[in-house]
Amino acid sequence: MPTKLTQPDRRAPVEQGWHLDRKVPLTLIFAMMAQAAMVIGAIADMKKDIEVLKSQVTTQAARDSRQDQDMKEAMSLLREALETLNAKIDRLIERGR
Repeated sequence: MPTKLTQPDRRAPVEQGWHLDRKVPLTLIFAMMAQAAMVIGAIADMKKDIEVLKSQVTTQAARDSRQDQDMKEAMSLLREALETLNAKIDRLIERGR
């Protein structure tokens, strides 16, 4: 019986780490790099917009606080004016009797 020579199967996958093959087109590599750059740019824009909105919220909160205080003062002045007007009307009614 003749002995059969065994050679490693060339079709079997070779366990290697990640590698770049000439079969990968350069346009694909450039497209992926451009896409990654666009994602990084979008994230940077979102971060900038968030910071702007945070400062606007702080400014708006201060403005609202001032407006609330001004409204309280206006209501207080209006109450005083109404009380004065009410007292004058009461005196006019008393004089008329």
